[in-house]
Amino acid sequence: MSDARDRPQYGEYASADERIAAGGLPVEPENTVQNRASGTTELAPPDPASRVDGAPPVARNGDVMLTIALLVVGVYSVVSSIPGLLDLSTTLVEAFDAAGLGAFTSFGVADAIGVAILVSHSVILVVTVALSLSRVRARRLAFFIPLIGGALAALVFMVLLLVAMTSDPSFAAWAAMQG
Repeated sequence: MSDARDRPQYGEYASADERIAAGGLPVEPENTVQNRASGTTELAPPDPASRVDGAPPVARNGDVMLTIALLVVGVYSVVSSIPGLLDLSTTLVEAFDAAGLGAFTSFGVADAIGVAILVSHSVILVVTVALSLSRVRARRLAFFIPLIGGALAALVFMVLLLVAMTSDPSFAAWAAMQG
């Protein structure tokens, strides 16, 4: 089958994007408005009603920047907590002394729980990064993924830290005296 149209010359049948990419003649975007104050031509905001089904979603630069910033905070949080979590027993000794709860003695349990917290935070971070980047690539809203990952990591941290603290006999003795 042959095309009934004449052979194109100089990009006659090319779309505006193709002409811009080819470095051809300057192309006026179709959706422009005249700014009366400055006398310049500006792009008009897209009309949501004119969105075509199946067209790729519009990228949201603010969402992408916020998502990346939250992921960076998450990476920093996990990396900076490594020394404290690998030696959680020392941290709990200092915390018990400062709170007047007695001497913390469950060193093995605390160190094992510290490693468990570190592993769980690392897994949550990897899953969060993967889900966030896949949504960003698909140009879908993604900032909430790192927020959910951070909330989940905080919940895991609090529960496991509470387990480490309550496993110590001096904490149990202090709790018995309070109740």
